[in-house]
Amino acid sequence: MAVKTNTAKIKELRRMATEFLLSEHCGDCIAPCQLACPAEIDIQGFVAHIANGQPGEAAKLIREKLPLPSSVGRVCPRFCEKECRRNLVDEPVSICALKRFAGDFELAAGISFMPKVKSDTGKQVAVVGGGPAGLAAAYYLSLEGHRVTIFDAAPKLGGMMRYGIPEYRLPKEVLDQEIEVITSLCENVFTNKVMGRDFTINQLKIMGYAAVFLSLGSWANQSLGLPGEELAGVYSGIQFLREIASSRTVPVGNRVVVIGGGNTAMDAARTSVRLGAEEVTVVYRRSRNEMPASLHEIEQAEEEGVNFELLTAPVGFIGENGRVRSISCIRMRLGEPDSSGRRRLCRYGTQPLRSRWTL
Repeated sequence: MAVKTNTAKIKELRRMATEFLLSEHCGDCIAPCQLACPAEIDIQGFVAHIANGQPGEAAKLIREKLPLPSSVGRVCPRFCEKECRRNLVDEPVSICALKRFAGDFELAAGISFMPKVKSDTGKQVAVVGGGPAGLAAAYYLSLEGHRVTIFDAAPKLGGMMRYGIPEYRLPKEVLDQEIEVITSLCENVFTNKVMGRDFTINQLKIMGYAAVFLSLGSWANQSLGLPGEELAGVYSGIQFLREIASSRTVPVGNRVVVIGGGNTAMDAARTSVRLGAEEVTVVYRRSRNEMPASLHEIEQAEEEGVNFELLTAPVGFIGENGRVRSISCIRMRLGEPDSSGRRRLCRYGTQPLRSRWTL
């Protein structure tokens, strides 16, 4: 018998059969949660490992895409949970909490569930910046067998995870443990080394580094451009949180006003409560529904006594003897949506509000 499997007629039949199969296809080739994850973690896989009583295997699977499961499991914005198919039934699987569980299990066990390091390539790589990006690069480059050296400008590694996220959200002991797993793979780690002051890229090349990975971070403060912003007592959110994380004393006084509605604003407000401020108010120019901060962050801030002044925009800081004393604001209202679908902001009236926040 002569069997032909690659004729024009057979190709046409295969095409028709494939079209029939796809015509009512409603499955997901890749789970929506994984598609929504910036790191593309195999969420179904590590959740299944945990369900099967194998948290170590879950941690190992997570580390294929993310070397800081315990830390990120505490602060992740959880895009995956918004796309979880379980939302169609009741509520999403607690993916972020499970990721944290797997990472914590690994730390408690004192075992690093990670792939075997490949043979030494003999190549040296310099990673400039010891934040999340630099640490991830150092981890995966080391696993490939390269000799990695980290240079960081701060006294300790961690970047924004250390100096931009409060202790109550991300305990530094946990962060240090996960960083130690990564640095144990590296050849050298140098802190308090600033590019341009202590070394240059050309000098790194002369020193024998075959490649340089730059992960300098986004430390620039976002200015409001308002009158009086230079007064003492006015901090940017990043500056304020960094001062606290660096164990520097920040005199917040009894009354604190936080301008903005993002997660950094919530962190600053809740940190102010912990520093002893008697009254903390978040001023945001849009409504509560438009606040970009995570819902659970907003709710926890409210539970801790933070006040919210919505549809209110600051127009200037009023000082006394070089220090801020009050804030002048105006009322806002939401207009018609713009091209992005977000409702426009309109000024409500022409008179500024009474400067009610005497700081």
